[in-house]
Amino acid sequence: MKRIFKWYNNLSKQIRDSIIFSATLIGIISTILSILGVSLGDWKESSIWLRISIVLGAFLILCVTTYVIKGKIFSGLVNLTIRKTSVSIGCGDIFDFSGLRVIGCDTHFDTRVDDIIISKRSLHGQLVMEHGNISEIEAAVETEANRLGLQKNSDGLYDFPLGTIIRYDSSVDKHTYLMLAMTELNAQHEAHTNMAKFELMLMKMWREISRVYALNNVALPLLGTGIPRFDDGPKDKEDLLRCMLCTLNSSGVTLKSKVKFLIFGGNNDIPLYEYKDMFHSISRR
Repeated sequence: MKRIFKWYNNLSKQIRDSIIFSATLIGIISTILSILGVSLGDWKESSIWLRISIVLGAFLILCVTTYVIKGKIFSGLVNLTIRKTSVSIGCGDIFDFSGLRVIGCDTHFDTRVDDIIISKRSLHGQLVMEHGNISEIEAAVETEANRLGLQKNSDGLYDFPLGTIIRYDSSVDKHTYLMLAMTELNAQHEAHTNMAKFELMLMKMWREISRVYALNNVALPLLGTGIPRFDDGPKDKEDLLRCMLCTLNSSGVTLKSKVKFLIFGGNNDIPLYEYKDMFHSISRR
């Protein structure tokens, strides 16, 4: 029994839920037929093995059908609650979102988009080139540095703590961006981190978002999937998404607005259904 229980627990949530739903439906149908006095035993020349085969066949068809339907329904969007914060996970471009947009940057909030310091294809690069104004961004950085009492380093740049959020209201596209100090650059302008540092950064990020969001809805990309290099080994999208969700839960932050995680380019490699009730027991406390 222990082996069977262990095997069952190792199945995906989508498979387990499909099994439970199918078994429950078979039980309900069986009960109704019993009340009506209908039984497979009433079939003439029906053996016990034929009856078992019919029940197992019906159960298998229900399981497969339920599994496919659940996968279709939750393939594009999943809603959940994390400590009373309404969270959704879906696909899309963060620059199409109407609320506050979190953009991962380096700890200097550099504006040199030259494919050496900042990649033109990164969200940071797109913000500077297409959605923002360099002088406005630098002014926002200067204001935040003064608030924190930071001094410029030998390169004339500020070193912000990981997880720092700078709110930037763009006059270019009239949207508000939450620029995040996500990674530190080394002497070769490479963004390096590790999972422990990444988690600490996210913990501070949630507190910073709580400080500046002003009850607006917030959208975040799947942080860590672009330029950052993880020194403790590459991380896939599912690892990063789970880390972001778990740090929101463990941070103790509750946002009175909606938080949306946007996965750019599709989520074929992330089984969204597995996250549907991830924090269900905690959300009811």
